[in-house]
Amino acid sequence: MLARVRPRSLLSTALRGGVLASALGASSCGAGLMPESLRHPLAGAQAPSMNELGGQPTEVGIWHGAPVKVTVVDFWASWCQGCQESLPALDALYRDKRGDGLNVIGVSVDERRDDAYAMAQTLHASFPIVVDQDARFASSYRVAQVPLTFVVDRSGTVRWVGRDPGAVRRAVEVVLAE
Repeated sequence: MLARVRPRSLLSTALRGGVLASALGASSCGAGLMPESLRHPLAGAQAPSMNELGGQPTEVGIWHGAPVKVTVVDFWASWCQGCQESLPALDALYRDKRGDGLNVIGVSVDERRDDAYAMAQTLHASFPIVVDQDARFASSYRVAQVPLTFVVDRSGTVRWVGRDPGAVRRAVEVVLAE
């Protein structure tokens, strides 16, 4: 048996549903809410310094003299299947949003520099790639497993940590919209 619904309560329910969907980021307007981050010691904390990353000074917030609103630091390896899937998505994000103030830095944890650069070339990565052979940066970012991606705002605060490329995009869009 169908319950009788008054038209007014149906409209009220639909409006509440629309507000709820909008609050959950389901709306196509605006950036939505920040996706859920992994529980990680750096989430909400200041990102470790990346000075002299790959032999060139790098500060969160500045990249080659241009203002940066968001920096994505992605730890990956050539032998990692998940990384081979996430790097192209990060590259698409970088190409889409670099004009809006996004910088992406790929940090390979490969032991051999040639393996990292060959994979980056195969996957057509256009963002800067550095190789962390001594695991200095991976250690400072407390990376135990790859891929692992950090979204850092212009003040250097780690705003999101995770593995899902779609969630990385949503996190970047939220921080860029602030």
